[in-house]
Amino acid sequence: MEKRISGHTGLLALIGSPVGHSGSPAMYNYSFEKLGLDYAYVAFDIKEDKVKDAIAAMKTFNMRGCNVTMPDKVEAAKYMDELSPAAQIIGAVNTIVNDNGKLTGYITDGEGFVHNLRDHGIEIKGRKITVAGG
Repeated sequence: MEKRISGHTGLLALIGSPVGHSGSPAMYNYSFEKLGLDYAYVAFDIKEDKVKDAIAAMKTFNMRGCNVTMPDKVEAAKYMDELSPAAQIIGAVNTIVNDNGKLTGYITDGEGFVHNLRDHGIEIKGRKITVAGG
């Protein structure tokens, strides 16, 4: 059955530039459909000078959340109502959650990387690590 978007469908997005190549909309929308969740995920090509407007629109449209990719991560952090401890330290966000108009920014890149290493039996505690690229 084809998914129908209604007035109750929650909107989520990816913002950054460029985003046209991103597989995130297909991945998330497939998952929402399989899980029976009434959400739609889209990608918006947002340049750094328009991040403030995009964040304001997120509140205006009551979007549930956004993923943020380069080059917008640092700029987006400036417009959060609250930052997670890690986002405060890094000064950037890659995930924004909208709880009734309160935007909280998180940075999950490092945590995801560390969990992946641990899942593959690599312990990093007490080691020096350099990450090149992204």
